[in-house]
Amino acid sequence: MDDDAGGWPQDVGSVLHERDGVVTIVDPLAGAEDSALWTFLDERCARADRVVVAVTASWHRRSAAEVAERYDADVRVHRIAAADPPMQGLARVRSFDEDGEIAPGVEALRVGGLRQGEVVLWLPAHGALVTAEVLQGGPDGLRVGEDPAMASREALVAWVRALERLPLRIVLPTHGPPERGGPDVIRRALERPPWRPKGSG
Repeated sequence: MDDDAGGWPQDVGSVLHERDGVVTIVDPLAGAEDSALWTFLDERCARADRVVVAVTASWHRRSAAEVAERYDADVRVHRIAAADPPMQGLARVRSFDEDGEIAPGVEALRVGGLRQGEVVLWLPAHGALVTAEVLQGGPDGLRVGEDPAMASREALVAWVRALERLPLRIVLPTHGPPERGGPDVIRRALERPPWRPKGSG
């Protein structure tokens, strides 16, 4: 993992959530040669009534096509992200436009201040927030990710601050380690220097 404030953790995460007979796989990353992971997914999905693939941002398409085809799954992604070039040609897309439940126990919240239709996923039963780039994990804890293409830094910060209303128990960032804690986890993230891609800002 790169300790530099502009670095990018090399490890990325995916999340699997099960509720009411529905398996939701968030930002799947499954290589063809990763037989152990496919076996794990096969076991979970075989007992499901339905499988959903949730994509938090267009550049997190990853293995969405392969997973959706294998498990006859719908792909849920925000309408704006669905129109981005990385998502073109992806079958079974069911885009959404408003915040709300996209699978049982999985609520999508569009990140404010950004143009790309990035969402975080709130799992209220677990007090868990699954994030793409808006919250980055690092050696010193979570930081707010500032995309060079953001529409408004002020709107982004205000949106992140509003996450304090959630009864958070854990944040599961795609990049970096999970962080446990209550609402003060958001306050601490806002107090740290923001994460920016190298060469920006």
